[in-house]
Amino acid sequence: MLRWRRVEISGGALLMLAALYYLDGQGVLPLALLACALHEAGHWLATRALGGRITALRLTCVGAEMRLSARYPLGYAGQCIAALAGPCANLAAAWAAARTGTELGYCFAGLNLALGAFNLLPAAQLDGGRVLWCALALLAGRTRADRFVPALSAALAAGLVCGALALVWKGRGNLSLLLTALWLLAAPAAGNMRMERLG
Repeated sequence: MLRWRRVEISGGALLMLAALYYLDGQGVLPLALLACALHEAGHWLATRALGGRITALRLTCVGAEMRLSARYPLGYAGQCIAALAGPCANLAAAWAAARTGTELGYCFAGLNLALGAFNLLPAAQLDGGRVLWCALALLAGRTRADRFVPALSAALAAGLVCGALALVWKGRGNLSLLLTALWLLAAPAAGNMRMERLG
């Protein structure tokens, strides 16, 4: 694990970046990394604006995760706003990039739209899952939110795995959807959903 101030980078993240760089024949990786950076910047700016503090940014082979300080907690509404700020940053970047009218702009817009939309899925590991958990915890209590969101995540991931396998079997799919679905199925459900984390 590499550490620099509050940033931690796992060996898996470095290995994944090396593999992506090797496989990136079209030069899309820098644009994808910029879209990811804008996404995390959206989380960071919203958290700071709401009075929260980031204690660490951890980059792993399955994505980025911000840990929030327990000394400066965000309420349910604050966590929802901070979670939605990442996809909103991607939406704003997509809009600005598409307005350039260039092929590069459209490519960057597409990457931002894909990243923002994916993170809005109601899976516990993603921003949409955080928003859903906060809403359920507020309306029905934490215990029910702790039960429902991981169960929904598992069902969503299982459905995506089945759909991806069906597309691959019919020769119409690629492995990206299958790998993403398997990650959602296998990845821990963002640890304890009660901990304030943003991805």
